[in-house]
Amino acid sequence: MPLKIGRYDIREQIGRGATSTIYLAHDAFNSRDVALKVAQQDVFRDPVNGAKSRKLFMNEAAHAGKLHHPHIVTIYDAGVDEELNYIAMEYVSGGTLMAYTDPANLLPFDKVAEIAFKAAKALEYAHRFGVIHRDIKPANILVARDTDIKISDFGAALWSNATSTQVLGAVGSPRYMSPEQITGKDINHQSDIYSLGVVMYELLTGKPPFKADNPASLLMAVVKEIPPSIVQFRPSAPPALVRIVEHAMEKDAKRRYANWTDFTDDLNAIYGSLETQPESISDTRKFSIMKSLSFFSGFTEAELWEFLHFSQWARFKTGRALVEEGKMGGSFFVLASGEARVFKNNRLLGIIRAGEPFGEMPYIYEEPRKRTATVNATSDAMLIKVHADALKDASEELRLRINRAFLRVMAERLSRTDYLLANL
Repeated sequence: MPLKIGRYDIREQIGRGATSTIYLAHDAFNSRDVALKVAQQDVFRDPVNGAKSRKLFMNEAAHAGKLHHPHIVTIYDAGVDEELNYIAMEYVSGGTLMAYTDPANLLPFDKVAEIAFKAAKALEYAHRFGVIHRDIKPANILVARDTDIKISDFGAALWSNATSTQVLGAVGSPRYMSPEQITGKDINHQSDIYSLGVVMYELLTGKPPFKADNPASLLMAVVKEIPPSIVQFRPSAPPALVRIVEHAMEKDAKRRYANWTDFTDDLNAIYGSLETQPESISDTRKFSIMKSLSFFSGFTEAELWEFLHFSQWARFKTGRALVEEGKMGGSFFVLASGEARVFKNNRLLGIIRAGEPFGEMPYIYEEPRKRTATVNATSDAMLIKVHADALKDASEELRLRINRAFLRVMAERLSRTDYLLANL
């Protein structure tokens, strides 16, 4: 094991594939750990597949830093020359989804749906940049924590705006390839939808949808055979979730989900019936709620996911004090549902409705402040809380978006005040 590659100090080997070795390394310049993917040079020299392997590796390296999404692994850097080829990427410590395709270690239904929702949103984002992944499988979906996942390995991806020649044909892992990939037809985002459907099938059952004695028979099965029903292996699987997987895995692309939005809408629609803890609020539901709130209008989906990462959510009963006058506070809030009233010295100042923020002074002044009013829930309410200090680690884009949202809110408040003063 090398001690150093480029500017990266090697800590340990954490993985090895057919064409590359992955090390945990430290980037002292940026003070962060990275996963360093180093190509095995002898593979590139193979007379049969060497040129293809090199092109796939170069494809991934060439697009370093071009996709920025909370559920896509960030590629920081790439080094390519005749002697050494490496890609430095975000280090994700929780392993891959392969651990949850074991029949003895299957995830609850709600977590499978949430993982699929996040993966689909990430792939929808990539598709907007003209990217088809072509190798979606459990081993290429990393787990940061719980249901927070990161899609990795875009080496096999098709980029519509690529300036270099790309590898065409049946690229990917046979078990997860769509029928159109195998038969050599033109593919689009629906191919990735099919592959994600296969991933969901395995997460729900612990079984691959198709088995065969050799690769040729496996490819034929994917094209021709109907997989066993999910309920055959997991009788308690919710029918609505089973239908979503079956729809995603339709062999004929014309019968499959036409787009990512339809896929995620169906996942979101059934999620409420899958939640195992009634008091919990899933990330899927949080994301859906945020998209509907006025405060977040103008936020990109990537910014919504990032904001969600910094937030805390809770439900409150009618009459509960959400903030209290005179107490120190270091957070701001957005009312996600319900209604609240603002009081100062027991005098009603105003009403807060879903989608409106309050308590933003600690964020604006960048320090804890005494609360100048009391806010009471006048109905059952759901509240989003963000500690101002936490956002110091947020991206510049997200902080700018939050600042613009608060400016818009303040302008609206001033406009209402002017109207009231004019009518006194």
